[in-house]
Amino acid sequence: MPDETFTGKGFIEKLNRPFPFFESPGQRILVPFLFSVFIYVFLMVFQPFGLSEIEYRKPIFIAGFFAITFLVMVFSYYLLPMILRDVFNPDNWTVRKNIWFIFWQILTIGFFNWLYNATVGDGVSQQHSLVVFELSTVAVGIFPIIFVTLYAEKYLSRKHELIADDLTSRIQASDNHNDIRIKIVSENIKEFLELSIEDFICVQSNGNYVLVYYYQNRVIKRQFIRNSLTAIGVQLEGIDTIKRCHRSYIVNFAHVKRFSGNARNYSLHIEQLDFAIPVSRSFPKEIIESFKN
Repeated sequence: MPDETFTGKGFIEKLNRPFPFFESPGQRILVPFLFSVFIYVFLMVFQPFGLSEIEYRKPIFIAGFFAITFLVMVFSYYLLPMILRDVFNPDNWTVRKNIWFIFWQILTIGFFNWLYNATVGDGVSQQHSLVVFELSTVAVGIFPIIFVTLYAEKYLSRKHELIADDLTSRIQASDNHNDIRIKIVSENIKEFLELSIEDFICVQSNGNYVLVYYYQNRVIKRQFIRNSLTAIGVQLEGIDTIKRCHRSYIVNFAHVKRFSGNARNYSLHIEQLDFAIPVSRSFPKEIIESFKN
């Protein structure tokens, strides 16, 4: 039976799956550097596009292609996400977006390679049209990009699913704080919500407000409170089952029933809650460890 990954509906579904985006500054520099080194070594070894005919200072000339690749990728991974924050939201990044993003980088690198070769390389190396440069660059890179991205998604999904299953099997219900009452207060101190910690589920950031989820007679209720999630977190400090797991969520982990995982991150699932709560990639490891025996 054929693998659905590369057939029809299965392939389209695969493209829409979550995929991690490089968030740390170190990753955004290291990946472009390593890829640029690969390009440099590839060009030095195979010498395509007439590079074999260059007689003088060939390593220095090829270093120009290294520099172009590195600068384009650093701009793409480091500066573009700062300029287009909504487009590069890590929580919405998918396999499809990642492939298009890398495809855009290939086209940009191909353009600047052509420009470099047509100016600095004029009289030094063979000249080719922009179309030839772009088609050659895409032909070399597009299929490895698709394959590596799909393989990485499958590998990371499986890895995170196994860890999520293990965490789910180790979740411990805690009744240590059932008698505690908490008070969530608005920034103007004029409105508040007071309830037992046993009934508190989570708080979600919602613009200038937070949305508090809680149980009332075992039915989930919601209430808006005008305040920031950071301020609410300060109000709930000192209760070990309540943790901030994402920039938009604070959760009472006593109600977490299971973890799930995909290539991008983990999610928390709470009984009767009709959505999964995302777990940030920067979620402290020690908090996940607190769910283990």
